[in-house]
Amino acid sequence: MRREPSRTSSVAGTETMTKHNSRAPLRLVLVTEGRTIPNWLFKSLEQVEQSGAAQCALVLRATHEVERGSLRFVQRLRQFLFWLYQKVDRRLVRGFPDAHAPIDLQFALPHCRMVDGADQLQEEQIDAVLDPFSLLPDGSLTEAAAYGVWSTTFGQSGDPRTQSTPGFWEVIEGTPSTETRLCIHRKGFSKKLSLYVSVAPTDHRSVSRSQNHIYWKMSAALARSIQRLWEDPDAFLEGLKAAAPFDATSSPSLVPGNLDMVRAATSLIRRYVSDRCISALYREQWALAYRHGMGDQLAVGTFQQLIPPRDRYWADPFPLQVGNDYYIFHEELRFSTGKGSIVLTVVNDTGRTARPIPILERDYHLSYPFVFQWDGEFFMIPQTASHQVELYRCVHFPAQWKLERVLLCGLTAFDPTLAFLSGRWWLFANVPTYGAGTCDELHAFHADSPLGPWTPHRSNPIKSDVRSARPAGRIFENDQQFYRPAQDCSKRYGYAVSINRILQLDPETYREAEVDKIVPNGESNVVGVHTFNVAGDMTVIDCLVRRKKLWTDPWRSPLHVDRVGYHGSTETAGRLSGVAPRRSHGSRPSL
Repeated sequence: MRREPSRTSSVAGTETMTKHNSRAPLRLVLVTEGRTIPNWLFKSLEQVEQSGAAQCALVLRATHEVERGSLRFVQRLRQFLFWLYQKVDRRLVRGFPDAHAPIDLQFALPHCRMVDGADQLQEEQIDAVLDPFSLLPDGSLTEAAAYGVWSTTFGQSGDPRTQSTPGFWEVIEGTPSTETRLCIHRKGFSKKLSLYVSVAPTDHRSVSRSQNHIYWKMSAALARSIQRLWEDPDAFLEGLKAAAPFDATSSPSLVPGNLDMVRAATSLIRRYVSDRCISALYREQWALAYRHGMGDQLAVGTFQQLIPPRDRYWADPFPLQVGNDYYIFHEELRFSTGKGSIVLTVVNDTGRTARPIPILERDYHLSYPFVFQWDGEFFMIPQTASHQVELYRCVHFPAQWKLERVLLCGLTAFDPTLAFLSGRWWLFANVPTYGAGTCDELHAFHADSPLGPWTPHRSNPIKSDVRSARPAGRIFENDQQFYRPAQDCSKRYGYAVSINRILQLDPETYREAEVDKIVPNGESNVVGVHTFNVAGDMTVIDCLVRRKKLWTDPWRSPLHVDRVGYHGSTETAGRLSGVAPRRSHGSRPSL
């Protein structure tokens, strides 16, 4: 994502270009209206043209079907408040980078020929028609392009209401997530097929900001899909066989009227006032919680909370059992600096805890201390703000650590999680799109050892779903099945932990299914939980605790207990084990 590519990514990209540099770029037709295109579309086209994968040969100027006479003055007047809201919302709440920013067509595509009628395309050799705004009637131009007509669609399949107004009803009605798809309509198919499906968080205050997040994801997905088509057309067409159909039934007549907008404004104002009141009365702070014994379910039971001082929070706990003691490595962030570091809390065999001790601090932010044992030594892969994935080795347990090597450079990776699965090492992490979407898209890399070199998964991102993408702890095994804890950040960041059973994992494919969920039970001051780990018979989580601002507390609360609710099946109940195999041969890894 960042400008400087990682070593692994650079090697993969060089190999790809060497393999395909003799192939002619795809010829694209862009369907648009007016004399500008949005920034997100410009960035996508710029990326594919710079890579040599495609070039925009023609621009077809079109107008949305209903604006050719069916949308009369009275209807425009009925939708005046909706038009006004869009203008005001965009002016007051502007995303950064701004996906909506208009880019002049002459600047974006200076060498592209413009035509006003589809009949002028008959003599052209076209590989794909890009109709991102669904301006063409369904089924048109599918025969003119070898790989069909590509478009972006919002909302639920078969639901014209959510499809007609991108992201609007999800915001107004408080739906936690918004679905968007990159679709393709080819000759021989009665419906559109989903090339890419995004489940993104809904911004509960602003439609413009919610759309901004989604459009940047669609920008990357469009460029990625065109690149894959160019690299291997046969594999691309083979993949379409498994693509799910999408029932596109957009109807602009369902754009909200003035009365709908009055109700919507009332809802937004009420929500804003409620947020301000909660912010004024309460403060939120991440704390740790643990309990001994697995019980019958993942996280039902009484947890002992470890409450940090008022000037900081504790999060991302990773426990290790050494002898009879439990070593909980976790993030500590002081509010005064906004920068996290790694500290250690020890729980002995009698349940006594001591104050956390510093373990690792850098000039940049550190969090999510993924600690594991390999070849008889302890290693750590923390999340960093240095735009690289770093591997640390423990020189003297537990407090002295040394940077062993950089696993991936030039890559912003959130919550890197290592696992040894099916005879191969895997590294899972969330990678943002154009600086947006830190909780949305899961990427995977594989290698023969934890030292690398790491190769990106062919289908990255392997998952694009805010409800279960971002890692939330170690991948674990139970009854010969592997489970991946993931964050559910749909309602808010760190709302819950989703437990997903891995169904298929290889360099080409990834599939998983949610089987359990750990959520706040709604009966306490706990409003979120976003890390789940087990060591021995100890389960450790972190909790987002909401407390009144007038409340004062000691540095920890050894007697305070709370309950975390559990929803889902009991498939993963029982003893859980982390995945940390020993190296079969060789000595300690070195630089």
